[in-house]
Amino acid sequence: MQRIAILMSHASRAMGGAVRDVHLAAGFRARGVDARLFRIHPGTETERDEMLGVPLVFCPSDNPGEIPHRQVSAALRAEVGAFAPDAVLCKGLGYRVNADLLASLPDRTRIGLVVGGGVEDPLLPRAALVLGEYQEQLRRCFLPQLRAGRALVLPKCIDLSLAGDGVPPETPEFDIANVGTFAEARKNQGALLPLTARHRIAFVGGGPLMAEARRTAARRANAQFFGRLPHPGVFGVLRRSAMMVHTATMDGLPRAVVEAMACGLPVIAFRSTIDGGIPASAGFLVAEAAMPHAVELLLADPDLRHRMGRAARRHVETHHGPAAVDKAADAALRVLRDA
Repeated sequence: MQRIAILMSHASRAMGGAVRDVHLAAGFRARGVDARLFRIHPGTETERDEMLGVPLVFCPSDNPGEIPHRQVSAALRAEVGAFAPDAVLCKGLGYRVNADLLASLPDRTRIGLVVGGGVEDPLLPRAALVLGEYQEQLRRCFLPQLRAGRALVLPKCIDLSLAGDGVPPETPEFDIANVGTFAEARKNQGALLPLTARHRIAFVGGGPLMAEARRTAARRANAQFFGRLPHPGVFGVLRRSAMMVHTATMDGLPRAVVEAMACGLPVIAFRSTIDGGIPASAGFLVAEAAMPHAVELLLADPDLRHRMGRAARRHVETHHGPAAVDKAADAALRVLRDA
């Protein structure tokens, strides 16, 4: 295995959500593999950059008016083709660019899929490697690959220096924190708005749906909308909160959830959305109707909330972060080499 291309399937120039993937590539490079990241971006020219010593290539889209899931790029096909990778890891399933790129490469090119929410992709039968978000997800959605030893968990890359000491706040400023974009209805922040009648809730994230949420909560002083924040600012809100409640109706294991756990917050999420990755000692996976009851339970029992918060921090220290990603890079490289 000499060359690995990591395709960031979601068309964007922003790299904030790609830090883990850059660390993965850096882990490959530390083991003698030339690993590079490729991505479609909104610009009109191919641009090059570098992060953690990993080359980044941004290519213009052929159809920039389409949603990111449907964009493709002849320039990206040419760049990856010239690189001639032994393997391509596609970050994000169900994107048109995945099949479009792989169709242009030799049949011998190994394929890996890095799960990021969606769990379906026409390339799955060809995948030599699946990197999932948590073990329960692998058992539920990728059991054949798991049984064959070709499915592994790829940890989140959490900066613990931003999370502080992970000690839950004694007197939190907010009862609940929610972090997620207001650009997608599936994030479902509206499920929390009734709770603003009696609880202080911090909403972090921006998008066109935020205006309606603001109007709904306008008569309640307990709701605070921070909009989009730089990464340290997100941690700042989390560290002033008692718990994280993730209301999405469709998701993987979001990085924001793990960041909240790193800050010492217990997490409540819907069991129908996330069926693992949050240990029982660190939070509650509940039916949507039971979410308000779980909130009241944690707010009424500070000792339980603090125990869960400490357990959440320990879980992140053990299972996430750059060292855990580097270990996963070693395991993934072994699978690809044996494929």
